[in-house]
Amino acid sequence: MRALVFSTDGLFAAPSVLAALGDAAWEISEAADELELLAIAGNGDVDLIAIQTSLAPAATLALARRVRQLDRHVTLCLLVTACEADFVLAAMRAGVNDLLTCASTDEEIADVVGRVIHHEPAARPQTELIAGNRLVGHSKPIEQLRRSIQRVATCDSNVLITGETGTGKELTAELIHANSRRRDRPFVSINCAAIPEGLLESELFGYERGAFTGAHAAREGKLQYAQGGTLFLDEVGDMTLYAQAKILRVIESRKLQRLGGNRDIAVNIRIIAATNQNLEQLTSQQKFRQDLFFRLNVARLHLPPLREHADDIPELVREVVRELAARVDRRIDTVDPTFIEPLLRYGWPGNIRELRNVVESTIVFGSSNRVTRRDLPPYLRALFASEERKRDSEREQIVGALRASEWNRNDAARLLGCSRMTLYRKMVKYDLFTSDSAMPAPARKLGA
Repeated sequence: MRALVFSTDGLFAAPSVLAALGDAAWEISEAADELELLAIAGNGDVDLIAIQTSLAPAATLALARRVRQLDRHVTLCLLVTACEADFVLAAMRAGVNDLLTCASTDEEIADVVGRVIHHEPAARPQTELIAGNRLVGHSKPIEQLRRSIQRVATCDSNVLITGETGTGKELTAELIHANSRRRDRPFVSINCAAIPEGLLESELFGYERGAFTGAHAAREGKLQYAQGGTLFLDEVGDMTLYAQAKILRVIESRKLQRLGGNRDIAVNIRIIAATNQNLEQLTSQQKFRQDLFFRLNVARLHLPPLREHADDIPELVREVVRELAARVDRRIDTVDPTFIEPLLRYGWPGNIRELRNVVESTIVFGSSNRVTRRDLPPYLRALFASEERKRDSEREQIVGALRASEWNRNDAARLLGCSRMTLYRKMVKYDLFTSDSAMPAPARKLGA
């Protein structure tokens, strides 16, 4: 593993960082200047970048953003002279993974470096996803999903996509198809829960002329429409056992018969299925065929709920605002932080679909070119007001842990059962950086 260190003052003087990396047999290199730093970051072949800086906060954040734009996967750590609340929040938004200050102890520095040393970096994608801009976000779960889509798209195996409602299962299926060898052939989507059982065979397999009253001409079914391409079975967990048997036969034989016909028609399709249900549980309850489950569960992708990649919410909101504002012919100049901040705390049971609906409602009923918290739907404003009352209790727990540890953030994080960066976020959230008493006792300066 390779680490890159850089100091804006000309000499990287953080012996605890260098010692921790050296003990783990890392390859350590130092950038002579900012140009070399950015050039190496652009190559994407380092696992950790540590920047020691005494620059003004704005200049430090600008440098961090440039590094993050060049490499979205590298672990980025800043060593700064001071760590105010506003700076911590801005640094996290700029893509900084961890912060150390002149007051950081050897133990804190070793803890930061140790997390990187014992974390195996994920492989970077070799090529960009076709239409990958439709998958918004750069959090770790979304980057892992991008890599999974790339790997699955290169093969022709059946795919099972699982995840809560509203997480983007159909979009994932479309991206798999768009990046596969079948991209020039049809992508046919079927909502298995929406087709009445009486119309299932005619809808999926088509019918011959005279197969039933009103069948005046032969008609292809959805399976034939997908010939050479991809068939997406959405909500496959809601498919009846009768429908499951019919689909299983097609998957196994790669042949179908139209309703009212006796001629086998060969089909060449890739099956992608999606569900928000637990198919293993349905199988054990004999509500889903085990043989069909095994046929579908070849390459499996699980989509994370929005609450597990809440860092993507600001980017998702901006993208939805841009898209919807153009559709309703309304100009939106600014999305105020007061609008974003409560969205980051919400649990989003409806995931991205619910977020999109909230933003759309805000735009439809808003009148200003600036979106603020006051524009949120009334039910959310009431919910957030109730949650803020609950936050007071959590704030008291954090203050108690800090006092018990004599304001040592490392020890306080252990007492709370969270990481030090999570504690940083909560301290910013509850404005615990404003008091000098909230800061740990000064320790030696880096490089001293």
